[in-house]
Amino acid sequence: MKTIFSFERFVLLLESELPALQQQADRVLRYHRFRPGQQKASLDWTLRLFSAVRKDPAWPVVFEAASCRLLVGASGWWLRYGPVVFRARGATLEGYVPPGAETLPAFTFGLVLALSLLLREKGWFGLHAAGLVWRGNGVLLVGRSDSGKSTLAYSLVRRGWSYLTDDAVLVHQSGKEVVAVSFREDFGLDPESVRYFPEVAICRDRQPTDPAKFRVRMDRLHPGQFQPRCRPALLIFPELVDISESRLVPLRCSEAFGRLVQASLLLGCADDPAERHLLDVMGWLVRQAPAYLLEAGPDLLDRPGRLEQLLAAALPELSVSVHQTSA
Repeated sequence: MKTIFSFERFVLLLESELPALQQQADRVLRYHRFRPGQQKASLDWTLRLFSAVRKDPAWPVVFEAASCRLLVGASGWWLRYGPVVFRARGATLEGYVPPGAETLPAFTFGLVLALSLLLREKGWFGLHAAGLVWRGNGVLLVGRSDSGKSTLAYSLVRRGWSYLTDDAVLVHQSGKEVVAVSFREDFGLDPESVRYFPEVAICRDRQPTDPAKFRVRMDRLHPGQFQPRCRPALLIFPELVDISESRLVPLRCSEAFGRLVQASLLLGCADDPAERHLLDVMGWLVRQAPAYLLEAGPDLLDRPGRLEQLLAAALPELSVSVHQTSA
């Protein structure tokens, strides 16, 4: 079985002799905005999936955390996520999935990480961030899990903001600007978010990459508000705190740079050209967009316009005249 997918300007061929593997990979690719059916004279990558168990080669380990190991050898790289292995050789990515493991979260996580590594080699770098747009101005809420990105982003979408994603963007340099691109459209919200967003109660599916969260199909709840890319004009780093009044604290470029690097796919390979390119792009981004720490308290959800007020103060172009706040 073979299927061609396109993501932005990149093209990938997926092939496997096993329908179960093909179907699961198809599901993961579509969730991350790879669309089938478009043709191109040349492929950027070929992804071949096999039902097999493989041992790690005796290559240097360049990154290791929990169930994940990344090894690099003369012929390419080798990624293990739990029992699932992906091997990259040039433009070919081979996936070795033990029988039945295609239904495990390890397959989804491993495939998404492998795709991120392929995009990284093209100069497109993954960033844990929600992406939003208001009147042409891009805003990134940057931070790792449990920093409130998804909830805060969804609260702005309800007020008419356009969105890229709630958690996964790709940033790359285009000329003298850094552009952010959505790496998935659907949001993932905690079940308790129904308290503030009752319409989310209709969502019955779970998020593929985090089954503890609802998969919120944004095209159904908020049609017409998706934007695939933006030019970031403001960087916000949210942190949940127990205070009565949320506030923005300006960050120096060096502070913002460190936080961006922490939220990106940094592997710590000093001699890796992609690593140096990533640091360059993050440097461009902090010079392009002012950065703030958002000390986020309960008032941001109890008073729906409060976040919009704070962002408008940080970037005057984000006028709230259309959406009068209820602060």
